[in-house]
Amino acid sequence: MGKFLTDKAELRQSEQENKWYTKHNQLFFDDDKRIFLVPRNYLTDGYTIPNWLAWLGGGRMQWDIRPAIGHDYECQYHSEIVVNLSEQQLREKGYLKEKNKYGTTITICENIPPQYLEICPTTFKKANDKFERMMDSVGSINSKRIKLLRFGVNFNLGWLKTGKKQIDLNNLYKQPQKTLSNF
Repeated sequence: MGKFLTDKAELRQSEQENKWYTKHNQLFFDDDKRIFLVPRNYLTDGYTIPNWLAWLGGGRMQWDIRPAIGHDYECQYHSEIVVNLSEQQLREKGYLKEKNKYGTTITICENIPPQYLEICPTTFKKANDKFERMMDSVGSINSKRIKLLRFGVNFNLGWLKTGKKQIDLNNLYKQPQKTLSNF
């Protein structure tokens, strides 16, 4: 089973309603042994749920939102960022490390230089399947909810409107990135 190499997302409130910027880079180690990056400063809405349903169901942020962030990123660009280093190499080079924050040790990912990154195209099905694996990996979302959310993303019409903008590895960490719901 895959696992997140970085701790739960830290968010910074944006000027937009129901939108937050990620403060740290996010790394996911998938079943195929590849590591995927979502860069910091990505603008997210958490789980993309209609407002009325979010209100009835307890909001967009009641679960670990790292899977939602990863899914939104891949759906926006129709691509994934693959890290061409192992977990051990990331640690040896100082990109993946522990940091003491508020008396707690968290694992963060420093900016990884572009020479270690690769942009790979993905498909609607692959992004949705990875979303399910990411939700399963966090261990705090029950299996019925995972199946419901996985079923729901099959109807993501935003996929048809996105994927035209390319990921710029040279400016990956510099500017806030937009999420699907901004399109």
